Amino acid sequence: MIKRNIIEKIKPFLQTDDILLFYGARQVGKTTIMRFLQKNEINHETYFFDLENPDYLNLLDQNPNIFIEYLKSYYNWQENKKITVFIDEIQYLQNPTNFLKYIHDNYGKIKLIVSWSSTLEIRWKLKDSLVWRIIKFEIFPLSFEEFLIFKNKENLSKNIWKPIKLQIINNEIKFFFEEYTKFWWYPKIVLENSIDIKKTYLKQIFDTYIQKDIKDIWKIKEIEKFNKTIKVLANQSWNLLNISEFANTIWTTIKTLNEWLFLLENTFVIQLISPFSTNIRWELTKMPKIFFIDNGIRNFINNNYEIEWNSLENSFFNHINNSYKFQKINFYRTQDKKEIDFIFDWKPYEIKKSYNWKSSTALNYFWEKYNQKGNIITLNKINNTKYNIFYPREI
Repeated sequence: MIKRNIIEKIKPFLQTDDILLFYGARQVGKTTIMRFLQKNEINHETYFFDLENPDYLNLLDQNPNIFIEYLKSYYNWQENKKITVFIDEIQYLQNPTNFLKYIHDNYGKIKLIVSWSSTLEIRWKLKDSLVWRIIKFEIFPLSFEEFLIFKNKENLSKNIWKPIKLQIINNEIKFFFEEYTKFWWYPKIVLENSIDIKKTYLKQIFDTYIQKDIKDIWKIKEIEKFNKTIKVLANQSWNLLNISEFANTIWTTIKTLNEWLFLLENTFVIQLISPFSTNIRWELTKMPKIFFIDNGIRNFINNNYEIEWNSLENSFFNHINNSYKFQKINFYRTQDKKEIDFIFDWKPYEIKKSYNWKSSTALNYFWEKYNQKGNIITLNKINNTKYNIFYPREI
C-alpha cells in the first residue's frame, strides 16, 4: 500500500471521538486509504465492513443494537475495549444518520471511520444532528507528486518542488507529466503499465460509474440526451459554457440541463469555475468554464489521448485543484477577449504546450491593473523570460 498525502491530515483525528467520513468518486482510493489506516496507523483492534456485501448491509440496516450484539458475539468485543470500525460505502444504508448517531452517542469506545461516494447523497441522507459529530475528508485523485510516487519515482517527487537540478531532471518529469495528462488519476490505472489495459480500465469505470451508477441511481429518463450531454461536455472542456446554446444543442430545457450539470458536478465528474472579478455578483452571472475532474475519462469519451493545449490545461487544473484546494479558482476574460487560463488567489497563470518567449498581452494587462506578476506553465524548457516559468511542479 502506498501512503497518500492526505494520511497526514487524517492522523490527528484518529485519536478523537469524531466520526471520520471519507468521500469522493468511485475508484479514487477511499477504500485503500481506509485499509492503509487499518494496517499502519491504528494500534488496537479494527473491524472492516464493506456494504457492497449484502450480508453486511442487511446486518447494519437492522436495529443498531443488533450490530452491537454481532460485535460482541462474533468478535468477542467488550464495551470497555477500544475498537475502530470501518464502514465502506455507508450510503447504501437506509438511514445512515440514525446508525452513526446511535453508535457514536452510546458506545464511546467505538471509533467510526466511513466512506461515501456522492456529495448529493451526503446532503440528503446525513442530517444536521451529525454536524458536531463528524469530520469530512474529500479524497481526491492522485496529484502529480503522488503519481510519481506510484510510479516508483519518489526521488523526482521530492526534487520537482526544488529549483536545484531542475534542468537535469526536466525531460524525465516531462515524460511522466505527459502520461499523467493522458490517463491521469485513478490509482489502479497509474499502477498499470499496458496502454491497452489502461484504456480498458477507463472504459470499465465509465461504463459502471457514469453509465450505470449515475444514470440508474438518479433515475435519468432521457438517456440519449444525457449521453450526448456528457459527450459535448468532454469535447468542450475548458471552454466557456453557454447554458442556453448548450440546451438547444442537445434539445432539452435549460432547467433539465442545469439539473444534469449539478448532478455531474456533485458526483465528481465535472467542475465549473467562474470568471475572476472583484464583484462577486458579476462572477456568478457570467458564463463559467467547465473542466473534467478526471482527464483520463475526458480523453476516453473523446477517444483522443494526444496531448493538446486543452488537455494540458485540464490536467493542470486537476493537479492544482487536488493538491492545494485554493479557496477560489477562476479564469480571466475581458470584454475585448484578453484571456488568462487561471487565477489562483489573485495570481494569474497561463498554460502553454510550448512557449516562444513572446510577451503576454493578457498577463501584462493584469499586471498593470492588479499589480500581480504573471506565470506561464509550459512543458518546454524556457530561459530568459520576464515571467516566472514553471514546469509541472508546485506553485
